[in-house]
Amino acid sequence: MNTPSKLTTVSILSLSVVSGVTTVITGIIPQLSHQFPNVTPTLIEWVVTSANLSALLTLLLNPRLTQRFGSRQVVISGLLLGAIAGVIPLVLTNFALLMLSRIILGFGIGLFSPHAIGLIVHTYQGDLRARLLGYQTGLSALGNAVLLVLAGWLVVISWRAVFLLYLLLGAVALLAIPALPATKDAEPVAHQAASLPASRWVLLALTFVTYLLIWGVQLKLPTLFTERHFGNASVMNLTLAAMNLGGLVAGFTFGRLHHHLHRYTLMLGYAGAAVSVLILWRTQQPLLGIVAAIFFNFIYSYTGPYLVFTSQANLTGNQIDTMSSRITIATIISAFFAPLVWNGLGQLGGATLTTNVLGWIAGSLSLLTLLTGLWAWQTSKGHLTHVKS
Repeated sequence: MNTPSKLTTVSILSLSVVSGVTTVITGIIPQLSHQFPNVTPTLIEWVVTSANLSALLTLLLNPRLTQRFGSRQVVISGLLLGAIAGVIPLVLTNFALLMLSRIILGFGIGLFSPHAIGLIVHTYQGDLRARLLGYQTGLSALGNAVLLVLAGWLVVISWRAVFLLYLLLGAVALLAIPALPATKDAEPVAHQAASLPASRWVLLALTFVTYLLIWGVQLKLPTLFTERHFGNASVMNLTLAAMNLGGLVAGFTFGRLHHHLHRYTLMLGYAGAAVSVLILWRTQQPLLGIVAAIFFNFIYSYTGPYLVFTSQANLTGNQIDTMSSRITIATIISAFFAPLVWNGLGQLGGATLTTNVLGWIAGSLSLLTLLTGLWAWQTSKGHLTHVKS
C-alpha cells in the first residue's frame, strides 16, 4: 500500500477544520434580529441551527451515496454546495431565502462531514491512523475557535461579511480535487438496528436534554451580551472562540478526571454548568460574564464524553453502531428543538426573555446535578456492597 502524500493528509485533515462552520454566525444573532425585526426569535435562532437538521438527511444517505459515487466525489460535492449556499446570504435581503440557503448548507455539510473520520480510517494504518484520529478531534475544536475569531474580525466590517467565511469550504474543495483518494465501498453495508437495553434509552434522553441545554446557552449569549452591554459582536465571537478552546481542554483531560471521579464526573459537569449559568443570569459585570461563559463550556464539556463512554459500555458490536447512530441523531435534533423550547419557556417569568431562559436553564442544570448525584451515590453504594459480599 502506497504511503499517501502530505497533500492528501492535509486535505483530509482540513475537513475537520471546517466541520463546525454552521455555528460561525452565532455571534450575529442580535444583528439578524435588528435586520429582520418582524421575525420571531425562534426563527432567527433557527437560522443558526437549521443546517444541523438538514445535515441529518444527507448524513443518513451518505453510505449509499459513497458506495455509488465514491467518497472523493461526495466530499467535493458537499464542500462546493456548502460554499455556494453559505456565501449567498451576502446578497440576500429576504428572510425566507436566507433560511433556505442555510438548509441547503446543511445538505452540503452532511455530505462531507462524516468523511473527516472515514477517510482517515480507509487511507491510513497502524500508529499513523491512531495519531491522525487524535489530530482530527483537536482540529475540529481548534477550527471552530479560529473560525469564530475570524468572524469576530469580519463583523467589524459588517454582519454580512461573516458569511465570507464559507468561502473556506470552496478552498478546501480545491485542495481536495487533486489530493483526496478516490475510494469507494465495494458493497453498501446493511446495518440492522439492534435492540438496546432500557438504560441506554435513558442515556439517550439525557443526551438530548444535555445538548438542548448547551444550545440554549450558546444561542442566548449574543443577546445577553447586547442587553447587558458586555461587549459588541466582535467580543461575543472571541468569547465563543475561547469557549471552544475550553471544551478542547476538557476533552484532553476527561480521561484523567473520569479515572478519579468515575460516576461523579457527570454530576460535576452539571453542577459547574449550573453555577456558571446562575452567574450569567445575575451578573451585570462584563468580565465576570465572559469568564462565566468560558467556564460553562469548559466544565460542561465533561458531560458529552461521559455520556458517550457510558452508553457504549458492555454493548455488542451491532449495538455499538446503533447507539452511536442514535446519539448522533439526538444531538442533531436537539439543535432544532432548542429555539422552540427555550423561547417558549422564556415567555414565563418576570424578566426579559433572555434572562428568563437562563433562569430555566440554571434550574434544569441544578435538578440534573441533584439527580445524577443521587444516582452516582446509589450505584457506588451498591457496588461497594457487592464487593464486600
